Amino acid sequence: MSTTLGSTIRKLAIPAALVAVWLIIAVSYYGPADPLSAQEIDAYIAKVERVLAANAVMPEGVGLSADGLAGPLAELRAFAERDDGEPVYMVNMMRWRAGQLLAPEGAGVTGINTPQEADRAYNAGLFWTLLSNYSHTAFLAHAETNAFNYGTGAEADQWGEVGIFRYRSRRDFFEMISSQEYSNILYLKLLSMGAIALVPTRVHGLLLNPMPNVPLVLAAIFLIGYLACLLFRVRLRTKN
Repeated sequence: MSTTLGSTIRKLAIPAALVAVWLIIAVSYYGPADPLSAQEIDAYIAKVERVLAANAVMPEGVGLSADGLAGPLAELRAFAERDDGEPVYMVNMMRWRAGQLLAPEGAGVTGINTPQEADRAYNAGLFWTLLSNYSHTAFLAHAETNAFNYGTGAEADQWGEVGIFRYRSRRDFFEMISSQEYSNILYLKLLSMGAIALVPTRVHGLLLNPMPNVPLVLAAIFLIGYLACLLFRVRLRTKN
Protein backbone atom coordinates (compact mmCIF):
# COMPACT_ATOMS: atom_id res chain seq x y z
CA MET A 1 0.00 0.00 0.00
CA SER A 2 2.78 2.44 0.93
CA THR A 3 4.57 1.69 -2.35
CA THR A 4 1.44 2.47 -4.32
CA LEU A 5 0.91 5.68 -2.36
CA GLY A 6 4.51 6.79 -2.94
CA SER A 7 4.21 6.11 -6.67
CA THR A 8 1.01 8.14 -6.89
CA ILE A 9 2.53 11.05 -4.97
CA ARG A 10 5.47 11.09 -7.38
CA LYS A 11 3.04 11.24 -10.30
CA LEU A 12 1.28 14.18 -8.70
CA ALA A 13 4.46 16.10 -7.90
CA ILE A 14 4.94 17.78 -11.30
CA PRO A 15 1.32 18.92 -11.88
CA ALA A 16 1.09 20.03 -8.24
CA ALA A 17 4.28 22.08 -8.64
CA LEU A 18 2.89 23.68 -11.79
CA VAL A 19 -0.31 24.63 -10.00
CA ALA A 20 1.73 26.09 -7.12
CA VAL A 21 3.82 28.20 -9.51
CA TRP A 22 0.63 29.37 -11.23
CA LEU A 23 -0.89 30.40 -7.90
CA ILE A 24 2.21 32.39 -6.95
CA ILE A 25 2.17 34.24 -10.29
CA ALA A 26 -1.59 34.84 -10.10
CA VAL A 27 -1.34 36.32 -6.61
CA SER A 28 1.63 38.47 -7.68
CA TYR A 29 -0.18 39.88 -10.70
CA TYR A 30 -3.70 40.13 -9.33
CA GLY A 31 -3.25 40.66 -5.60
CA PRO A 32 -4.39 43.90 -3.92
CA ALA A 33 -2.13 46.95 -3.59
CA ASP A 34 -1.97 49.86 -1.17
CA PRO A 35 -2.77 53.33 -2.58
CA LEU A 36 0.14 55.65 -3.27
CA SER A 37 1.14 57.94 -0.44
CA ALA A 38 1.77 61.67 -0.96
CA GLN A 39 5.51 61.09 -0.50
CA GLU A 40 5.54 58.32 -3.11
CA ILE A 41 3.66 60.51 -5.57
CA ASP A 42 6.21 63.33 -5.18
CA ALA A 43 9.08 60.88 -5.68
CA TYR A 44 7.53 59.27 -8.77
CA ILE A 45 6.68 62.60 -10.40
CA ALA A 46 10.28 63.74 -9.92
CA LYS A 47 11.56 60.52 -11.53
CA VAL A 48 9.12 60.75 -14.43
CA GLU A 49 10.11 64.37 -15.02
CA ARG A 50 13.72 63.26 -15.46
CA VAL A 51 12.67 60.53 -17.92
CA LEU A 52 10.54 62.92 -19.97
CA ALA A 53 13.23 65.60 -19.94
CA ALA A 54 15.79 63.08 -21.20
CA ASN A 55 13.51 62.34 -24.18
CA ALA A 56 12.22 65.88 -24.70
CA VAL A 57 14.73 67.27 -27.17
CA MET A 58 14.20 65.51 -30.49
CA PRO A 59 14.89 66.74 -34.05
CA GLU A 60 12.24 68.27 -36.29
CA GLY A 61 9.72 68.67 -33.51
CA VAL A 62 9.62 64.95 -32.73
CA GLY A 63 8.58 64.10 -29.19
CA LEU A 64 8.00 66.36 -26.22
CA SER A 65 9.00 69.95 -25.90
CA ALA A 66 11.11 70.80 -22.86
CA ASP A 67 8.70 73.66 -22.08
CA GLY A 68 5.69 71.40 -22.35
CA LEU A 69 6.31 69.02 -19.43
CA ALA A 70 4.15 70.91 -16.93
CA GLY A 71 0.89 69.72 -18.50
CA PRO A 72 1.74 66.00 -18.70
CA LEU A 73 3.22 66.04 -15.18
CA ALA A 74 0.10 67.69 -13.75
CA GLU A 75 -2.09 65.06 -15.44
CA LEU A 76 0.10 62.26 -14.08
CA ARG A 77 -0.06 63.72 -10.58
CA ALA A 78 -3.87 63.89 -10.73
CA PHE A 79 -3.91 60.29 -11.95
CA ALA A 80 -1.70 59.24 -9.02
CA GLU A 81 -3.77 61.14 -6.46
CA ARG A 82 -6.89 59.19 -7.49
CA ASP A 83 -5.22 55.91 -6.57
CA ASP A 84 -7.45 53.43 -4.73
CA GLY A 85 -5.13 50.42 -5.05
CA GLU A 86 -7.22 48.84 -7.81
CA PRO A 87 -5.83 47.67 -11.19
CA VAL A 88 -5.86 50.14 -14.09
CA TYR A 89 -6.48 49.37 -17.76
CA MET A 90 -4.85 52.09 -19.85
CA VAL A 91 -6.54 52.53 -23.23
CA ASN A 92 -4.16 53.89 -25.88
CA MET A 93 -5.41 55.46 -29.13
CA MET A 94 -2.40 56.13 -31.35
CA ARG A 95 -1.91 57.91 -34.67
CA TRP A 96 1.17 57.24 -36.80
CA ARG A 97 3.64 60.09 -37.31
CA ALA A 98 3.79 61.48 -40.83
CA GLY A 99 7.00 62.30 -42.66
CA GLN A 100 10.58 61.12 -42.39
CA LEU A 101 11.79 59.49 -39.21
CA LEU A 102 14.68 61.33 -37.61
CA ALA A 103 16.15 59.53 -34.63
CA PRO A 104 18.05 61.52 -31.98
CA GLU A 105 21.79 61.62 -32.48
CA GLY A 106 23.58 58.75 -30.75
CA ALA A 107 20.43 56.65 -30.37
CA GLY A 108 21.97 53.82 -32.36
CA VAL A 109 18.80 53.20 -34.38
CA THR A 110 19.36 50.80 -37.27
CA GLY A 111 16.87 49.13 -39.57
CA ILE A 112 14.02 51.44 -38.54
CA ASN A 113 12.64 53.47 -41.42
CA THR A 114 8.92 53.76 -40.75
CA PRO A 115 6.73 54.67 -37.76
CA GLN A 116 5.40 51.11 -37.70
CA GLU A 117 8.94 49.68 -37.42
CA ALA A 118 9.75 52.10 -34.59
CA ASP A 119 6.57 51.08 -32.79
CA ARG A 120 7.36 47.37 -33.16
CA ALA A 121 10.80 47.97 -31.65
CA TYR A 122 9.17 49.91 -28.79
CA ASN A 123 6.65 47.13 -28.13
CA ALA A 124 9.39 44.49 -28.13
CA GLY A 125 11.20 46.38 -25.37
CA LEU A 126 7.98 47.24 -23.56
CA PHE A 127 6.91 43.60 -23.22
CA TRP A 128 9.57 42.64 -20.69
CA THR A 129 9.43 46.02 -18.96
CA LEU A 130 5.70 45.51 -18.38
CA LEU A 131 6.15 41.96 -17.07
CA SER A 132 8.87 43.01 -14.65
CA ASN A 133 6.38 45.51 -13.19
CA TYR A 134 3.51 42.97 -12.84
CA SER A 135 1.70 44.38 -15.86
CA HIS A 136 0.90 43.14 -19.35
CA THR A 137 -0.70 43.88 -22.69
CA ALA A 138 -4.42 43.07 -22.61
CA PHE A 139 -5.07 43.99 -26.26
CA LEU A 140 -3.04 45.45 -29.12
CA ALA A 141 -4.23 45.85 -32.72
CA HIS A 142 -3.85 47.95 -35.85
CA ALA A 143 -6.85 50.20 -36.47
CA GLU A 144 -8.69 50.00 -39.77
CA THR A 145 -8.72 53.04 -42.02
CA ASN A 146 -12.08 54.47 -41.02
CA ALA A 147 -13.65 54.85 -37.60
CA PHE A 148 -17.44 55.02 -37.30
CA ASN A 149 -17.73 58.56 -35.99
CA TYR A 150 -21.07 59.65 -34.57
CA GLY A 151 -21.15 63.12 -33.08
CA THR A 152 -17.39 63.59 -33.53
CA GLY A 153 -15.21 65.46 -35.99
CA ALA A 154 -12.75 64.24 -38.60
CA GLU A 155 -9.97 64.44 -36.01
CA ALA A 156 -11.47 61.33 -34.37
CA ASP A 157 -10.47 59.23 -37.39
CA GLN A 158 -7.15 58.02 -38.80
CA TRP A 159 -6.00 56.17 -35.69
CA GLY A 160 -3.13 53.83 -36.44
CA GLU A 161 -3.15 51.52 -33.46
CA VAL A 162 -5.24 50.73 -30.39
CA GLY A 163 -3.78 49.17 -27.27
CA ILE A 164 -5.04 48.29 -23.80
CA PHE A 165 -2.48 47.67 -21.08
CA ARG A 166 -3.23 46.28 -17.62
CA TYR A 167 -1.33 47.63 -14.63
CA ARG A 168 -1.74 45.80 -11.33
CA SER A 169 -1.75 49.18 -9.63
CA ARG A 170 -0.86 52.80 -10.28
CA ARG A 171 2.33 52.19 -8.32
CA ASP A 172 3.37 49.59 -10.90
CA PHE A 173 2.50 52.01 -13.70
CA PHE A 174 4.79 54.66 -12.19
CA GLU A 175 7.50 52.11 -11.47
CA MET A 176 7.51 51.29 -15.17
CA ILE A 177 7.46 54.78 -16.68
CA SER A 178 10.08 56.05 -14.23
CA SER A 179 12.50 53.16 -14.87
CA GLN A 180 15.73 53.37 -16.83
CA GLU A 181 14.55 50.51 -19.04
CA TYR A 182 11.51 52.54 -20.08
CA SER A 183 13.59 55.67 -20.61
CA ASN A 184 15.80 53.68 -22.99
CA ILE A 185 12.88 52.88 -25.32
CA LEU A 186 10.57 55.88 -24.92
CA TYR A 187 12.11 57.75 -27.86
CA LEU A 188 10.88 54.94 -30.16
CA LYS A 189 7.29 55.70 -29.18
CA LEU A 190 7.87 59.40 -29.75
CA LEU A 191 9.34 58.63 -33.18
CA SER A 192 6.38 56.51 -34.21
CA MET A 193 3.39 58.43 -32.89
CA GLY A 194 2.14 61.79 -34.12
CA ALA A 195 -0.70 61.81 -31.57
CA ILE A 196 -1.74 59.60 -28.72
CA ALA A 197 -4.73 59.63 -26.36
CA LEU A 198 -4.39 57.78 -23.04
CA VAL A 199 -7.57 56.94 -21.12
CA PRO A 200 -7.16 55.31 -17.69
CA THR A 201 -10.07 52.95 -17.02
CA ARG A 202 -11.27 50.51 -14.34
CA VAL A 203 -13.41 47.49 -15.08
CA HIS A 204 -16.92 47.31 -13.62
CA GLY A 205 -20.38 45.91 -13.90
CA LEU A 206 -20.11 42.74 -15.97
CA LEU A 207 -19.54 39.11 -15.05
CA LEU A 208 -16.14 37.89 -16.27
CA ASN A 209 -14.99 41.40 -17.10
CA PRO A 210 -12.48 41.44 -18.70
CA MET A 211 -13.34 38.20 -20.45
CA PRO A 212 -10.57 35.63 -19.90
CA ASN A 213 -9.05 33.54 -22.65
CA VAL A 214 -11.60 30.69 -22.75
CA PRO A 215 -9.23 27.90 -23.94
CA LEU A 216 -6.75 28.76 -21.18
CA VAL A 217 -9.51 28.76 -18.58
CA LEU A 218 -10.69 25.36 -19.81
CA ALA A 219 -7.12 24.04 -19.67
CA ALA A 220 -6.89 25.14 -16.04
CA ILE A 221 -10.26 23.53 -15.24
CA PHE A 222 -9.22 20.26 -16.91
CA LEU A 223 -5.90 20.23 -15.04
CA ILE A 224 -7.60 20.86 -11.70
CA GLY A 225 -10.17 18.15 -12.48
CA TYR A 226 -7.40 15.72 -13.38
CA LEU A 227 -5.57 16.43 -10.12
CA ALA A 228 -8.79 16.06 -8.15
CA CYS A 229 -9.42 12.64 -9.73
CA LEU A 230 -5.89 11.51 -8.92
CA LEU A 231 -6.25 12.64 -5.31
CA PHE A 232 -9.58 10.83 -5.05
CA ARG A 233 -7.97 7.62 -6.33
CA VAL A 234 -5.15 8.02 -3.79
CA ARG A 235 -7.66 8.24 -0.97
CA LEU A 236 -9.49 5.13 -2.19
CA ARG A 237 -6.25 3.16 -2.36
CA THR A 238 -5.12 4.25 1.10
CA LYS A 239 -8.47 3.18 2.57
CA ASN A 240 -8.13 -0.22 0.98
